[in-house]
Amino acid sequence: MKILKFSFLLVAALGIGNLCNAQLYINGATFYIQAGATVTAQGDVQNTGTLTNDGVLQVQGNFTNSSLYNGLTTGGVLQMTGTGNVVLTAGGSTINNLVINKTNPTDRVLLGGSAIVDISLNHTNGIFSTDPITNPSYILSSPVTAAYTFAAGKEIVGKVKRTGWSNGVAHVFNQTNMLVTTNGGTNPTDLTVTMIPQSEGGDPTQVEREVKRKFSFAVTGGSGFTADITYPYVTGELNTNTEANLVPWQLVTSEWNARLSPVTRDLVNHYASTTGVTAAELTQEWKLADPRYTFNVTAQLRGPWNNTDMNTFLNTGGIIPNAQPYNVTPFNYTGTENQPVPNANVVDWVLVEHRKPATGLATDATSATITGRKAGYLLKTGVVVDLDGVTPIAFDITKQGSSYIVVRHRNHLGVMSNAIASNAAGSFTNDYSLLANSYKPAGAPSDPVVLLGGVAGKYGLWAGDANKNGVVNATDISAIKAAIAILASGYILTDVNLSNSVNATDVSLTKSTISVLGSGGVTAVSHNGVTTNIPDKIIE
Repeated sequence: MKILKFSFLLVAALGIGNLCNAQLYINGATFYIQAGATVTAQGDVQNTGTLTNDGVLQVQGNFTNSSLYNGLTTGGVLQMTGTGNVVLTAGGSTINNLVINKTNPTDRVLLGGSAIVDISLNHTNGIFSTDPITNPSYILSSPVTAAYTFAAGKEIVGKVKRTGWSNGVAHVFNQTNMLVTTNGGTNPTDLTVTMIPQSEGGDPTQVEREVKRKFSFAVTGGSGFTADITYPYVTGELNTNTEANLVPWQLVTSEWNARLSPVTRDLVNHYASTTGVTAAELTQEWKLADPRYTFNVTAQLRGPWNNTDMNTFLNTGGIIPNAQPYNVTPFNYTGTENQPVPNANVVDWVLVEHRKPATGLATDATSATITGRKAGYLLKTGVVVDLDGVTPIAFDITKQGSSYIVVRHRNHLGVMSNAIASNAAGSFTNDYSLLANSYKPAGAPSDPVVLLGGVAGKYGLWAGDANKNGVVNATDISAIKAAIAILASGYILTDVNLSNSVNATDVSLTKSTISVLGSGGVTAVSHNGVTTNIPDKIIE
């Protein structure tokens, strides 16, 4: 008789629901769905009584539990189905098995509060969101033993917590490829991932180059462990980034820092992963971005300047080395660039540096703040190109933000830009032939570049630093005269005009620098010569 009574109550409840757009209200009563049974509510389900589910409850409207929902282990499947946007509010009850299978891929299931799924989650169709923008405290929580299954392209938007954490196992969070593994130390008790795609408002902090998807992590307990993380995305979020170059970045004290290695990329399943993230690093905000930036740099050298462009005598003489020449003091660049001169327009090798001081101040942009650099070829037009001799020089940087670009040459004084804002396109542009584009410290005794002849208003790097110590003075003249005395030749520092010979012209040019001739009217000098204006100048 008890079973018949429940059958009667079920029929009665459904009958009432059919009269009210198939809505199901359990108002203080007990409602029981037996194993093997399926109950479909074409509208809302509201429970203020006791709803025990050992079968399948299909809800096409909102599901609101404000009392007691029991999903039995052997069954207890709650399916959010049908069309339209709905809200799932679990209250304080646990959902054993949850299925998100809306009719249309744009139909939305939104959490109305934090929820626990204990045994399985199957996301087949529709959008499932914890509402992270409006209600960032809402969490979908499951033990690590709960099975998460996603159809292709489906994911949970927002905050997902996995409890009962264990080391050494890759645990799934918001989608198939949102994985975290911890190793070593004392493992945390639980770990939470917040992942928000661009389609749901996921925009990483600050306006920088980035894949438009936001990641953050939180842990409870544990110490001394490291994490291996996989960061998924969709190609529509790339935002000018090259997919094959993506690396994870972490936000530290309002500054984005790239993790260039170790990085693994999967261009088919669209994710990038890294290993060995420390517990402290894990709790920062993370994103993906391409670290390869293009440097559209133009600079003239006073030495080979011929009043129109620059001479290419080192090139025609065949003495420019294949390997970059900046692997010596004071440059100390260990890059492996090795490429025969690509065309007849090459003047010489130059070194381009990206500097990002934490303070943002030009005075702090020393060599200690170099976040990426590369040697490239300088064309006679002043354009700095990559090893192919055509495209602008490009290299990876490790910090984003307003930065300074330095151009250095082996026997000319280095020059630094003023601050240049970073951008989503991943490029920096500076023309050092314009005086206003070169950094000059307050009170500096000489301009950072020298006025050139032949073309009005065009400037070039000071020539004559024959001992590459950052200042042009009598010591350099002595070095040049000594080279002349021994008939020195070849690719040497004392050939300050890059003519493929050392002679009186090099002495005259260096004396011209020391006397600050043609410097735009500046007459003061320091250290009996002209000193580079980059902050880490090397003084005799």
